[in-house]
Amino acid sequence: MHPQSGHWGYLLSCSLVILSGACGSTWNTKQTLDPRLVARALNDSADLPREAFKPEAVPTIKPPTGIRPCCAFGMDLQAKLGEAPVPGYKNDNILGIPDLGKHTYDKGLLVGENNGLVYTCRGGFIDTAHIRDNADRTLYLAMEFARRLPAGFTLEMPEEGALRQIVVKPLPEGVLERYGRWTVATQLAEWVNFQFSVWHEISTWYGWQSIKGISERLSAFSPEDLYSNVVGERIAAGIILNHETDSSTGYDRAMDAWIPETLRRLGAVSHADGRAAMKAIDGIYWDSHQRVPDMKLVLRRNLNINSPLKGWLVENAVPKGPIRDELKRMCEKQPAPLPLAVPERIGDHKIDELVTIQFEFAGWIPESFPLPAKKGAVITQADFPAIIKDIHQRGDKELGPGFDQQGPSGAANGPVAWLRLPPR
Repeated sequence: MHPQSGHWGYLLSCSLVILSGACGSTWNTKQTLDPRLVARALNDSADLPREAFKPEAVPTIKPPTGIRPCCAFGMDLQAKLGEAPVPGYKNDNILGIPDLGKHTYDKGLLVGENNGLVYTCRGGFIDTAHIRDNADRTLYLAMEFARRLPAGFTLEMPEEGALRQIVVKPLPEGVLERYGRWTVATQLAEWVNFQFSVWHEISTWYGWQSIKGISERLSAFSPEDLYSNVVGERIAAGIILNHETDSSTGYDRAMDAWIPETLRRLGAVSHADGRAAMKAIDGIYWDSHQRVPDMKLVLRRNLNINSPLKGWLVENAVPKGPIRDELKRMCEKQPAPLPLAVPERIGDHKIDELVTIQFEFAGWIPESFPLPAKKGAVITQADFPAIIKDIHQRGDKELGPGFDQQGPSGAANGPVAWLRLPPR
């Protein structure tokens, strides 16, 4: 994740950019409606000639380059520079749905998005900055794939800890006709986006900084990260397949509708209940005595990169007793937890056999990396399991055994005994 603490070192430069009139790219092109949707609505099986696909009809947008500076896990967070506390800095960090701001593609700072953590009964804590970052990137990727398929191609992405390159093989014959251009493009985009999101967690664990001088190791593989990332890409997929991307304004407006409705479906609680949920895991998932960017601010890390992704529910972390009973009552009227899957196949074809993502070390070279890391060295998503294994071994030493588990075992101090949930 991206610590809110990055704000004070980042605000001035971003303010100058905004005041200079720079803004996100705009597009004004209507997507072509998939005729099969019309046929399905009419229950019509007739095979009519299709209009030829026009690549120029697909919106051309710039790839997202900004990383929204939010949110270290915890609440009422304080910060330090070196060993000196930052006076006057205290970040509530917990949101309810009414607190959400307006979305802007590839922005997020000084534009009123108001990002933070929302607790949901079906998906645990959700980081709204991660939702937005991953939705924006999925949108961009889907547009590029839709325009270029079914041919093979290579797509360069902005550097993030490494030079990033997507290598797509020509699609097998008939795949687009069988499943539809937008469906195929969107599923490929979701898969690629998730690999990029895992890489971000890996690179920040080994020391890469999106804001120079601000360590993000405290947030690498934070409990809510990967689930939030999938929420973001699923929202983008829904918006794309619902043809709500005819303009930048249309996409932003769609995000403003989809984010709160998605959080409601996941069982978002109020701001007060979200604070109570976070308080219940103080000393288990995070340590309120630590300051940003202390590594041990976040005590637990979620290393599961396998689909489907499951949110970490606080009731599973708290030992049996009155507090756990109250947390269960908070969510007793909600449906069961909702795992979220990352697409792994297009019909009979495995996506990882169609697409490879290459990460080439260039300006940043990590120390103590488990694979050869020097300028020009390349790893792919196939190397992730070996890297995760190394992170697990290092985390056991730095954070203690059980640091990657959501249950009570390995808790540093146990929950705060005086917690009481506020009346609802």
